[in-house]
Amino acid sequence: MGFSSLYFFKKNEQWKSYNLLRTGMLYYWLVCPVVILAITGSPSFVFFIYFEPAVAMTYFLAFINIGLHAYIDFDENGKHLWAVNSSAVIDGDDDYFGEDDHLAHHYSTNTYFKDLKTYRAKKMEDFKTMHASIFQKFSILEHSLFLLLKDWDKLAEHFVDVTGKLSKEEIISLLKARAVRKEMSYYEYEFKWLPALKKNHWMN
Repeated sequence: MGFSSLYFFKKNEQWKSYNLLRTGMLYYWLVCPVVILAITGSPSFVFFIYFEPAVAMTYFLAFINIGLHAYIDFDENGKHLWAVNSSAVIDGDDDYFGEDDHLAHHYSTNTYFKDLKTYRAKKMEDFKTMHASIFQKFSILEHSLFLLLKDWDKLAEHFVDVTGKLSKEEIISLLKARAVRKEMSYYEYEFKWLPALKKNHWMN
């Protein structure tokens, strides 16, 4: 909705971003609804057509992002394993234009959805090495739901072991470890990482 980001910008003295977002929020949450209300004379129209879809989509997008970015793993040098930190679902019921392949979404943005099979074939050795976050025959919504319910058995059933060497128990252990792993603690984020960004002028 913008409020947490507004607080973040203010707290970290990112005044340009703060002022820009505050202006946008003023127009979205106050000016536009007042104008629409003046035109339609209908509070219910403003609520159901203007406010409610934005609120619903905000929660929906937050929910599916749990499944899209559920896992973290690192190599021996502490670098992110790119084929782990974004998920892909293949042969899903609602995947029409490759929207379930979030790996390609981030790491091969120019790949046309009809070429995704070719892309996966080219990257198969990387996927094997990293035990990539690839699942099959369910939806991103189900992925997020199973994660929230900690239904590791269901997740393991849909996980695609491209190596063909992992047992179900090993897959469950792998998914559990990656799902609960943290890149840093809140203390490190708040008192080390953010101050370092400010010091190096990355947040001005």
